[in-house]
Amino acid sequence: MKIVTIKEVSEFLKVKQSTLYSWVNRRLIPSFKLNGLWRFDMERIEAWVMESHSVKVMPQKITKKTTRNQDINRIIKHAIEAVHGNEQS
Repeated sequence: MKIVTIKEVSEFLKVKQSTLYSWVNRRLIPSFKLNGLWRFDMERIEAWVMESHSVKVMPQKITKKTTRNQDINRIIKHAIEAVHGNEQS
């Protein structure tokens, strides 16, 4: 077992320390606290990296975002329909 600091893991993975803190808080990376400081077992980190290679990433469906004007136009259209619907009642 080789215990390392967040700085060492950051350098090893080539990510910012703030990214690592985020991963730690979301329990995405193996870690533990030692006297209140986050520490990592380098062997577990290396295994975690190797496991990450085998995970298949599913592409996300890309949805077209509506523009703000389209949202406003939709709201206005619904409001007009509501008014006309109330007049007919």
